[in-house]
Amino acid sequence: MSKAEIEPKLAGIMSEIAEVEGIVAFDPKGNVISGQTIGGDDVKKIAKAASDLLPRLTLLGSSIQKGGPREITIGLTKGYAFVAYGSKYSVLCFVGEDAKTQLGLISRHIKGIVK
Repeated sequence: MSKAEIEPKLAGIMSEIAEVEGIVAFDPKGNVISGQTIGGDDVKKIAKAASDLLPRLTLLGSSIQKGGPREITIGLTKGYAFVAYGSKYSVLCFVGEDAKTQLGLISRHIKGIVK
């Protein structure tokens, strides 16, 4: 999927799910393909941090003999982050602490983009 195809999908998630505070698509090296946040967060920093998780998650999956990572939901002190990993690109989305009930919907939308 190209950047031109990804951008409207990310924008659609942000407009459809009001609780989404940011969404970033990035390649395996952590380079931003497309991203936007409502608070002006540094999408390059976000993409790099999310891509840096992948080797550790791969090690964990292999240590417990469950394979490589496909997705991860992270509970944080002020919200949640969801990352879906793909072979060509991945997508991270983050929300505030009041949006826990939206994580399933967010997951479904993002996995549809990454598949």
